[in-house]
Amino acid sequence: MSSLPFLFTNPAILAALVALPVIWWLLRMTPPRPAAEVFPPLRILASVMKREETPAQSPWWLTLLRMLMAAAVILAIADPVFNPRQNTLSSAGPLALVIDNSWATVSDWDRRVEAANALIDDAEAKDLPVSIVFTTDRQHDATPASATTARDRLA
Repeated sequence: MSSLPFLFTNPAILAALVALPVIWWLLRMTPPRPAAEVFPPLRILASVMKREETPAQSPWWLTLLRMLMAAAVILAIADPVFNPRQNTLSSAGPLALVIDNSWATVSDWDRRVEAANALIDDAEAKDLPVSIVFTTDRQHDATPASATTARDRLA
């Protein structure tokens, strides 16, 4: 069990953090200076126009900001999950599931069944009885049964 309140769903992407020194090196590079070609009629304009000066390297704070942004993007792609689901079932009594199976739940029925199966798996791991009640049943029989019976009823 992790002591941190979050985990990464794609921890392999965190290996890209090793590439940060390469990114730093690329950010500090400057392209070679273009070759200057003098065009005689523009000599007068060149003396009038203000010269634009560019630094040889980016300032340290700008490079640091870019590195922090690259690290933030890598961490975001690794998909951190705060307070991941832990096995939180109490072993004091049976697991009671009340599932709404009316017509209004059609849009997310698969997600509900998936969540119920996860809870039944947790109860089976702790050897707890499971009782399932569906809201549209005429009789609400909530007698605790085994996990396999609950899965059969859920299916």
